[in-house]
Amino acid sequence: MTAPAIEHSMRRQTEAAKALLVDLRNQGADDDAQLVADTIEGETNLMEAIDEAIAELDECDVLVTGLKAKEADFEARRKAIEKRADRIRALIEQAMLATDQMSMKLPTATLSLSKRAPGLIVTDEADIPAKYWVEQPRPAPKLDKKALKHSESTDGEGILRHPCRAPSRCMPAARLWQ
Repeated sequence: MTAPAIEHSMRRQTEAAKALLVDLRNQGADDDAQLVADTIEGETNLMEAIDEAIAELDECDVLVTGLKAKEADFEARRKAIEKRADRIRALIEQAMLATDQMSMKLPTATLSLSKRAPGLIVTDEADIPAKYWVEQPRPAPKLDKKALKHSESTDGEGILRHPCRAPSRCMPAARLWQ
């Protein structure tokens, strides 16, 4: 059964069970849980609809597991292709450097090498002298609003205490200035 059909069946059977429960309450027979369960099972297809929904959940779990495995496979394949492209670029660069060709015009592309300083690759930060490190500013302290809200008194001035839980949804409060 398709997902929309399962959803429709679940809604229809739930409504039927709710109507049946209302009838049982009107008759005063809703005290007996076993009677309610047996009546719902006998008069509706709610149990079958729930069973189909559980089967659909199992199928969804299988599909999710399979898709996650495929995503991992595709990620590994993508990384391998990216590495291959990097190797090919490096081979082209080596060939151009070996033949002293700074630019090449081909029917499909124009290639050129630029003279740049080699990139810096740091393998161990501990080996870098201290004079090359730049001091970073420390982040500003973060306000603990919960602790401030639950405090009895504060030494600060200009603290706004709002009477509502959601200040944006009620009338503006007066500021309490000390």
